[in-house]
Amino acid sequence: MDFDPRDTSGRETLSARQVAERFVELFHHQDNVVDAFNAWVHPDYIQHNPNAPSGRDATLEVLAAAVRNNPELTHDVKRVIYGEGMDGPEGMVVVHHNFRRTRGERGWAVVDIMRIKDGYVVEHWDVMQEVPETAKNANSMF
Repeated sequence: MDFDPRDTSGRETLSARQVAERFVELFHHQDNVVDAFNAWVHPDYIQHNPNAPSGRDATLEVLAAAVRNNPELTHDVKRVIYGEGMDGPEGMVVVHHNFRRTRGERGWAVVDIMRIKDGYVVEHWDVMQEVPETAKNANSMF
């Protein structure tokens, strides 16, 4: 990594891909929800998950409580897909990961979809599926 993921100076000159890389590093790789949201999420963040509030601060409050209540929480990233236009100020990024609240559980297969604009994550959708104990095929969910 040749950047400090917390450094927001020059935000307006960063491409959507650069913003996404910094956010993904903090949130998904370092499991640092607070720094990721404070640095890279717009205050007027739009949340599409019906179980979470909209707005950066309201969403952060829920996520920070989840981290406090689940100290083993992890996001094991399997792939990151960058959409068209990521070299400019706006684009979409998809993060496919295995979310676990504790080390011993199978957890959930999660797809986070984020819209990036003008140096911020401005919108989020997610799809979650519990990882089953057995499957009808030999393919992994990841």
